[in-house]
Amino acid sequence: MRTVDVRLPSRRNAAAWAYVAAGTAMIVLYLFTSATARYMLPVMISGSVVFAVLAGVARNRPPSALPWCLFAAAMAPFASADLIWGLYQAHDVEVPFPGVADMLYLGTYVLFTAGLVTLARQQSGRLHWAGLLDAGIVTLGFGTLTWAFIIAPYLRSELSAWPLAVTIAYPVTDLVLLSMAARLMLTTGTHTASFLLCLGWLVILLAADGLYYGTLATGTTIPEDVPEVGWMVSSLLLGAAALHSSVARPTRVARDQERLSRSRLTILIALTLMGPLIVLVNAAGIRDRPVNVTVIVGMMASLSLLLVLRIAFLARYAQGRAAEARTQAQALADSLREQEELQKRLSYQATHDPLTGLANRALLNERLEAALARCSGTSAAGLLLLDLDGFKDVNDTLGHPVGDELLVDVAQRLMSRVREQDIVARLGGDEFALLVEGVDVITLRDYALRILDSFTDPFTLARGHTVRLSTSIGARSVAEPTPPTEALRDADAALYRAKTAGKNQVAFFESAQESASTTAQLARRTRRPP
Repeated sequence: MRTVDVRLPSRRNAAAWAYVAAGTAMIVLYLFTSATARYMLPVMISGSVVFAVLAGVARNRPPSALPWCLFAAAMAPFASADLIWGLYQAHDVEVPFPGVADMLYLGTYVLFTAGLVTLARQQSGRLHWAGLLDAGIVTLGFGTLTWAFIIAPYLRSELSAWPLAVTIAYPVTDLVLLSMAARLMLTTGTHTASFLLCLGWLVILLAADGLYYGTLATGTTIPEDVPEVGWMVSSLLLGAAALHSSVARPTRVARDQERLSRSRLTILIALTLMGPLIVLVNAAGIRDRPVNVTVIVGMMASLSLLLVLRIAFLARYAQGRAAEARTQAQALADSLREQEELQKRLSYQATHDPLTGLANRALLNERLEAALARCSGTSAAGLLLLDLDGFKDVNDTLGHPVGDELLVDVAQRLMSRVREQDIVARLGGDEFALLVEGVDVITLRDYALRILDSFTDPFTLARGHTVRLSTSIGARSVAEPTPPTEALRDADAALYRAKTAGKNQVAFFESAQESASTTAQLARRTRRPP
């Protein structure tokens, strides 16, 4: 299936390239034959474009058939004019000027313009003034050259009014076509093969016209076949553009039309400076007549105004992009800040008890490992394990919500009795732990008794319940580097002794007395007394 998709466009475009090849053969024949029949070859090419365009529209179905139908309609009078011109040349008779052929040619250019206007209007997307300004600068820049080297010399000629009007109408219509070509080229974002062929048709057509009328106006002599070949090549490109399958793809207006590349800016500035250069070097004797200088100065002023407006659009575009960049930077900063806050929340949730906000077992183990590794005879640490006495009765009589509230109050009371650097953790249920650094055995005993005394006052809960609660505490003083598991085991053994001794008291782990029996005690204990 993929092979068919790949080959299908090539097969469809074979007609376009065969048409170009056949037309190229006719052009070569035109150049290398001297028979009078050669003058009919341009007629055959221009006439074939009518059928090529109609066939391309019927086969490829472009988004809008109207512009292509106008192009086909335009080539019909063009071919008729070529026929008249060719017949006069074949009989070696001077072509009447102005005559029917000129009216047909000018009518062709009117239909070309209508087709280009409709072709430009079918583009999808928003058209900005920046692209139109660029097209205007290009048109005025070439308009300056047209005035200096074509129109001004004709105005100095001895032509009467009607022939002069027809003569000037040709370069004027060319400028109109140039403006449309510049608009299409500078504002279209999708350049399909058909679109490029269409642009090639316009560029070569205008170049051949300019070469022909410029040499006539200035008296320069060039072979007459040169512009004729240009017109034939342009006709072939128009027919190929319609026959190419890409004509079915719609074109879109270019994005960021306000953006101005360095090469485009250079071209626009060069076209703007063309007028002053022509006046400065007095090209084609432009300063001989004041009206020419007036026209050139007017075009220079218009070009300068358009260029200033174009730069203003560029400045606004730059400001917009800068504002967009600032907005994106702020959004990125906000996103990073939110991500950092989320990471902090996740880290906090991973290391803290969700009910009381105290450190959980994971954070306690982390801090305990670091603290116990630093212990020495001059820098001891203490570990207290707390188990609330009678907490199960509170849950059973008042309910778990009251029990949870009581646990929160216990956590707050513990936090109010410890130092800022001490760690208070909830291990689960009604079990708590305290890690105290920088205390010896005597200080740790006083510290534990102070914690025990903090439970003397009753707990007043939100629903009016007053609960008296005590706690049992198992303490372990560490004066040398000790594994956390060992410290927790010893503190738990001391807590068990405090619970079995009557609760509401502090029991210290004494290594000489308890270390040998710790394992046996824990094995015999199946559940801690409530």
